[in-house]
Amino acid sequence: MSDRAMTSLPFALPERALVRQLRQQPAVAPPPGKRTQPLAGFEDRFTDIVDYIVRITDEIWIDRGIGYIYDTYDKNCTIYSTYGVVRSIEEVVAGTVTTLNGYPDGEIHHLNVAWSGDEKEGFYTSHLGHSRSTNLGRSGFGPATGKRTSIRFAADCISRDNRIHTEWLVRDNGAALRQLGFDLQEAARAIAAAGTSEQEVVTPTQRLQGEAIATEPSGDRSTMRGWVEGLYHDLVNRRRLDWVDRYYADDAIVHAGGGRYAQGPRDIQTLFVHLLAAIPDGVLRVEHVCHSEERDGVIVAVRWTLEGRTAPGGVLGECPAGRPVRMMGISHLRLVGARIVEEWMLFDEVGVLVQAYRQ
Repeated sequence: MSDRAMTSLPFALPERALVRQLRQQPAVAPPPGKRTQPLAGFEDRFTDIVDYIVRITDEIWIDRGIGYIYDTYDKNCTIYSTYGVVRSIEEVVAGTVTTLNGYPDGEIHHLNVAWSGDEKEGFYTSHLGHSRSTNLGRSGFGPATGKRTSIRFAADCISRDNRIHTEWLVRDNGAALRQLGFDLQEAARAIAAAGTSEQEVVTPTQRLQGEAIATEPSGDRSTMRGWVEGLYHDLVNRRRLDWVDRYYADDAIVHAGGGRYAQGPRDIQTLFVHLLAAIPDGVLRVEHVCHSEERDGVIVAVRWTLEGRTAPGGVLGECPAGRPVRMMGISHLRLVGARIVEEWMLFDEVGVLVQAYRQ
């Protein structure tokens, strides 16, 4: 990445260790090398935190080292998703077995790992990946279909001493179900009827205080977090979609949940409208921000939640109306200079529909 691209960013980046880059690299992982980042408590073979995330993912999911989960996850780990909360390593192992049974020929492509933190406070990572597989066994959605799927996923993790203790997982199940030939509404109703051990209570945020937007950000927009909060406040909470070109390049591409795709300001505006139409009183809150410095630009990873009440239409289709829901999203924004040139906007519309049908 050029110095010019770095210096023209709309925010300053912190100085930190140089770590493994994933983009525009050979598909085969390099052999373990010399450690380039302090990683007290982690296995000696990991060179840095990105190397750790990529290698344990491949060894668990591609090499089928399912039991390695016991070495890399805390026994009391907490996993959050749009469907609810998991609080047991045994549930993580069981879920992995079920997924591998349903998709035994899966392959994973690592698109990005953004990160923050250090060995003392723990590392926060945001892992964006692309999975291709064939549904050859029963999955959580039903019997085998024999059909191929090609979807993206994102997993935000907090790790320390070689173990992940907290994770936020977003899988593009909307795209998966469409490719498998399932009806999203029927699938969501079935999952809702099956129940879950634990789910979040959703109380949508009030959008207005008097005549002002209640969520006006107070952060400094010259910082990465402040710039991100400003972006989502302007485009989502204020609905100023006429400002899209302030943040996105003219030829920007957005890969969104449900297998959706948008290119250029007009299509990106339409994508945001489609999202907001499903939760028309929605308020978006930025939960976490970190970044990577890749060969093709800085990539800012944002975990966010969109809370509000459902309405038929938009990304949720003909869903029940007026149901309070919380959409968890993870977006990776690739910047070249001051604007976004590519975005991966991950959300699971099926999980949001499940919340609506549970009520």
